[in-house]
Amino acid sequence: MANMAAKVTAAFFDSKGIRYDLVGDDSEAILTGFGLDNLEGVRFLIVFDKSEEAVAIRTRDFAKFPEAKKADMFKLVNELNRKFRWVKFIVDEEECTIAAEDDAVIQLDSCGEEVFRCCCQLADIVDESYPIIMKAIYA
Repeated sequence: MANMAAKVTAAFFDSKGIRYDLVGDDSEAILTGFGLDNLEGVRFLIVFDKSEEAVAIRTRDFAKFPEAKKADMFKLVNELNRKFRWVKFIVDEEECTIAAEDDAVIQLDSCGEEVFRCCCQLADIVDESYPIIMKAIYA
């Protein structure tokens, strides 16, 4: 049986004309993307809990930095995590990249709009933070 929260969210995305792919063994995840002003775009992996009461929204790595900047990037990510609510920035030490993520509690009857709003908020924060990240990488 397919994940109902994913199905409800997919139907909402359909109503908004948002392109996506349902993925996972139980169609419990959605892959989608949003265009941004400061960054060509950001891709999201949206994973719904089996309980259909929570969702994890993850970006793919959207910024890559040189290994020599790793310590600076950890400091920067800490600053970004203090500056922005609702989003957690992460440094991947092995890949030397930065990603962002969000977790939310959802209700089945309104999860489509809730997930959409979380994605928009995450996209806006990534877009706002991207120039700050690039400045730190190239400083």
